[in-house]
Amino acid sequence: MKKNALNFLESVELNFKARDESIGANFSKILLINKHNNDIKEQIKGKFILLGVPDDRGVLANLGNPGAKNGPQLFRDSFYKLYDTQLHRFNPITQKPNTKDQKQYHNRNFLSERFIDVGNIILAETIEETHNRIADVIELLLQNEAKLIFVLGGGHDFSYGSYKGHVNYKKDEIIPIINFDAHFDLRPVINGSINSGTAFYRIIQDFNKNIINGKALLEIGIQRERNPHSLFEFALKHEVKTIEYISFLDIWRDYNTGNSQIPSEHIHDHIDDCSKFGFNRKTGSIHVSLCLDVFDQAIAPGTSASTPLGAQMKDLSLSLAFFGKNHTCRIMDIAELCPARDTHDQTSRLCASIVYRIALLREEYSNR
Repeated sequence: MKKNALNFLESVELNFKARDESIGANFSKILLINKHNNDIKEQIKGKFILLGVPDDRGVLANLGNPGAKNGPQLFRDSFYKLYDTQLHRFNPITQKPNTKDQKQYHNRNFLSERFIDVGNIILAETIEETHNRIADVIELLLQNEAKLIFVLGGGHDFSYGSYKGHVNYKKDEIIPIINFDAHFDLRPVINGSINSGTAFYRIIQDFNKNIINGKALLEIGIQRERNPHSLFEFALKHEVKTIEYISFLDIWRDYNTGNSQIPSEHIHDHIDDCSKFGFNRKTGSIHVSLCLDVFDQAIAPGTSASTPLGAQMKDLSLSLAFFGKNHTCRIMDIAELCPARDTHDQTSRLCASIVYRIALLREEYSNR
């Protein structure tokens, strides 16, 4: 870890008026990283982290639509307008309030007090060096015991950087990836040109041990019309578990085995498989990558490459709830938020609500 990782961060400003009861009513109450405070752990430990990557150069290099560089800012505008709420503790098994806590509800802390916004990554001259900066920041945050890091993009290529930071922290451990996406993002790097479709190809190439040559990668939501057949062949060669979403039949089918079940069951099976390979379910950590184009463009039009026949929120709610309640999820990438293509901030509001709900589940229902 580089000691100057904090120098790769720039603070952000919010330019909106919020109601008094909202998370962003008084921005001074939202914890911001203090680069000059020597005790970083005091700021980071046990917090939900917001980290922006305002970069769409990888999207443009992949001949995609511009605008995702503004994704982190629009996310914040939507997120800080949400109402704050007191936290209650529920038994994760019975789903009922903990009896001993019932008399203390009125004294509960608010959800906003659990967040710290560390700002945006300062972009380097190259995409590759920007990814290295992301990796250094992620490693720093994990070493200082951040609870869950939300990395907000930005082109999906940044997932390489966030995963690299995860690897630098966990070293030789297996780190499963669950990628919710209509696209594989397994495109090869040709002549050194990194783009938004190369993240997981690069991860398999550079972190083979952590991803078990691809076996620890789950691609869920893949659509056949949105991926060249060469990527299916690459996934098959590297034993990447591929779950195809077939919209007309409304089924989620393992492309190789034909097994059809709901997304959360595919995820549980994948984690079981990773455990057999050596993933430690108690002390290990999982990397989640949510590309917003996995959703149908009717609910998420504001992505770099929206999907006409994508998933509905109800399809993935159980899966997202699982990662909300499960402490093994340490990093969640949220990619391809593209304000230039959004309608009435529809996608940024969806994204903000997902982050809010995941944090709420982690605080109220998790058992460790």
